[in-house]
This record gives sequence, structure tokens and C-alpha cells, in this order.
Amino acid sequence: MVKNFNFLLMLTVAGIIFMRFLSNTEMIPFLKVVFILIGLVMILWGIIGMLLHGWVMGYERRNKQM
Repeated sequence: MVKNFNFLLMLTVAGIIFMRFLSNTEMIPFLKVVFILIGLVMILWGIIGMLLHGWVMGYERRNKQM
């Protein structure tokens, strides 16, 4: 798991920018589907990673207080 929140945020933003770029380009349909899947994976990995990061940091902080 990536614990660097800034990296996860940049990955999500890069995925969104990548998807915006794809919407304006003309290319082979198969290649476009592959790139769309790559963009979706980038966005989902960033969002899920940020959620897990918050959960792990909260868990560690709570255990440190005990």
C-alpha cells in the first residue's frame, strides 16, 4: 500500500487529466478502450488508496493514544 497521500492525490488528478485528453483525441477504438481502462485504474487506485490511507492513519493514531 502506498502511504504517500500526495502521490495518491497526484495519481488521481493525472488520471482525470488523462481521461480529459482521451476525450479530445481520435484513435483506434481498441487503443482508446485500453487507455480508458488505464485512466480508470489510475483514478480508482488513487481514490481507494486515499481511503485506505485515512483509515490506516486513524487506526495508528488511535492505537498510539491507548
